[in-house]
Amino acid sequence: MALSPVVRRYAEYSRRAAIGRDFISNDGFQLGRWADRQRIARVVRALPPERERELDAVGFDWQVEPVPRADAKRLLMLTELAAYRESHGTSEVPVHYVTDNGDRLGEWLYRQIKRWRTGALPETEQAVLGLFGVSPGARRRGPRTATNSP
Repeated sequence: MALSPVVRRYAEYSRRAAIGRDFISNDGFQLGRWADRQRIARVVRALPPERERELDAVGFDWQVEPVPRADAKRLLMLTELAAYRESHGTSEVPVHYVTDNGDRLGEWLYRQIKRWRTGALPETEQAVLGLFGVSPGARRRGPRTATNSP
């Protein structure tokens, strides 16, 4: 099997070092971010089978298994979360965020995080959300837009 150049690059670097989300190769390529996108694409079943086979052949660390096809709503919301993360650089979706398709992504994600905090979210779902950079911890607070001081 002939490997694509990026998969070859991943294999070369992964033999020497752990590739975290922020890993950048010597030539400036954001290999960690690329690897993250491959994992997310596989989870939401958007990774082409030939790319998955290539990555399997080099021992790619998938971290989590793909979402079962039976859960179409969850798969849709994870796909929307991946798109949001790609365009905004974060998975901190505002609670009132609605996608262009009318899906209430912010509310869905809020409910998942609430379930996680109460221990009601299965570990497999926690792992998938963790892959997206979501955690049950408190979110950062941004600057206040109005003050209540006199």
